[in-house]
Amino acid sequence: MSMFCYQCEQTAGGKCCTVVGVCGKDASVASLQDLLVYAAKDISRYAHRAGKLGAKDRAIDLFVTEALFSTVTNVNFDTKRLAAILAKGGKVRQQAVALYTSAAGKAGQPVENLPTPHA
Repeated sequence: MSMFCYQCEQTAGGKCCTVVGVCGKDASVASLQDLLVYAAKDISRYAHRAGKLGAKDRAIDLFVTEALFSTVTNVNFDTKRLAAILAKGGKVRQQAVALYTSAAGKAGQPVENLPTPHA
């Protein structure tokens, strides 16, 4: 698996790490952390729209915080833990979509068709 990580100030040459990171992160961890950021962005799009319509779910907000904190440099290089958080993200995304869909319906607003965000 190739690696591309430009997350922290420790990156090789100030650009990116393409093998094991200067911080010790490997390609598997870098990939899982990238996926967590991507998942958090996707979930946040729905939670934000629901919030604008007055609907909030603390569990969704806490998941996004947990996911993002898990990607902070030198905090979590445990691939099993990262994979578990990512798996939970699929369920949380469904909750966020349902929250937004319900809030839009109650507000008499059309549900936006949100394209998949870019990584």
